[in-house]
Parts: sequence; C-alpha cells; structure tokens
Amino acid sequence: MDRHAAWFKERQEAKDELRAQVWLRADVSRRLRAIAARAGLSAEQVLAQLAHHAQMHNDGTVAVEPFTPSRGEDKDR
Repeated sequence: MDRHAAWFKERQEAKDELRAQVWLRADVSRRLRAIAARAGLSAEQVLAQLAHHAQMHNDGTVAVEPFTPSRGEDKDR
C-alpha cells in the first residue's frame, strides 16, 4: 500500500474512533481502578472493554454480560 493510501485508510478509521474524558464519582473510580489493577490493565482499557461488550436492547436499556477483562481484547484499540 502506498503512503497516500495508508494515510487515507488511517484517516477513515480515525473517524470511527472516540476519545472521551470521563469524570466518575470517587467510589466508582476506586472500584474501576481496583478492577483494572486485578486484571493488569489500565482503567481506560477496562472502560474500552466495557463499551465493547455493551448491548442496547429494543426498549433502550443498556446491558453488559459478565466478562473477564483481558489484555488480549485490547490489543487493537
């Protein structure tokens, strides 16, 4: 792939990415950091995996099935 095509592909993929700054209550933040530490991940990686697993139902509710945060899931994020 030539440089221009590679640059264009990167720009297209970047349009679908999201960077967010999140402010959490202290108790939620501590819980998130504890989960991340136990999994050997950063809090940001755990949040990304939560978002990846989240599903929206027809009634508008959002649910996340239980999962184990892992390093392998985050390698392409």
